Amino acid sequence: MTDAHTSESVAAQLTRARECILPPLREAVNRLHPHLAHVCGYHFGWWSADGEPSENAVPSKFLRATLTLLAAEAVGESPHTAVPGAVAVELLHNHSLLHDDVIDQDDLRRGRRTVWSAYGTGTAVLAGDALAALSVSHLSRVGTTPAKRALVMLLNAFQCICAGQAADLELERGRAVTVEDYLQMAADKTSALLACAAGIGAVLCGADEATIVRLQAACTDLGLAWQAANDVEDIWGDPAVTGKPRLSDLRQGKTTLPVLAALASNTPAGRELAACRTSTTGPNPEDLEHIADLIVRAGGRAATERLALNKLNSAEAHLRKLHVPEPSRHTLTALFRFIVTRSA
Repeated sequence: MTDAHTSESVAAQLTRARECILPPLREAVNRLHPHLAHVCGYHFGWWSADGEPSENAVPSKFLRATLTLLAAEAVGESPHTAVPGAVAVELLHNHSLLHDDVIDQDDLRRGRRTVWSAYGTGTAVLAGDALAALSVSHLSRVGTTPAKRALVMLLNAFQCICAGQAADLELERGRAVTVEDYLQMAADKTSALLACAAGIGAVLCGADEATIVRLQAACTDLGLAWQAANDVEDIWGDPAVTGKPRLSDLRQGKTTLPVLAALASNTPAGRELAACRTSTTGPNPEDLEHIADLIVRAGGRAATERLALNKLNSAEAHLRKLHVPEPSRHTLTALFRFIVTRSA
């Protein structure tokens, strides 16, 4: 399978997922209070703050919905069986985005003003709450026995997301943490919903327990690989690709995997980095390049890149052990690589 073929396959799967879930997603959002439906539609990029149709908004990739549909297909069912689960997962994911933007005070998402900056903090929090409630009610409407188990998975993922966000806030407040602490935060904040997405797709389509467990294990490792790769990108990534300026995490004083790995390195560069972080004045813009260089010299970037690769390899190893058709395995593997590396 060539890179070009794989890339086209991933693009086709993302497009198919978008086409499958957009109509029921819009229908679900329209069940909200009219003002909240308008605000959430703005967040999804369907229209401007003034209610005019948006033609230039950057659309969501629907990665989690794609995982749900591919999991359904892998266990031998039509992906349409899992569409309610895919919609529920995307609703819960976007709840977390709305609240993340409030917590982080981010002004932009997908190239446009975030909901809190456009409509106010209270409206953004309420819209996020509405999407979380809607995710539960939407899946509850299915009413089958498998859907009841899928709903438990969704609620468990919701709890994990909250726990992960709480741990992330503790990081920002300067609590001393280890790499292992950070990975637990990432497992809750990032991996849990990915594992939920695949698990729901499999459960709704009657998969056996071994398949469900293996898919969720693969997605747990996928989430950790994705977090590690993002942490590297948010310091050294190309702004044209990431949509953020270089050194953005350092500029915000965030404690991420490259920083933690460098601090734990017991190297001269790691000790100098620790001294920089105890400064009460904080780094000047011209100091940021030096701090990034210290992280590299202390091995923080290399250690994080190794972790991302190791977790991706572990995720793919779980996929190889699945008893699913080979085309489904190839498609899932290609999607995993796309998620972590932004290329197939």
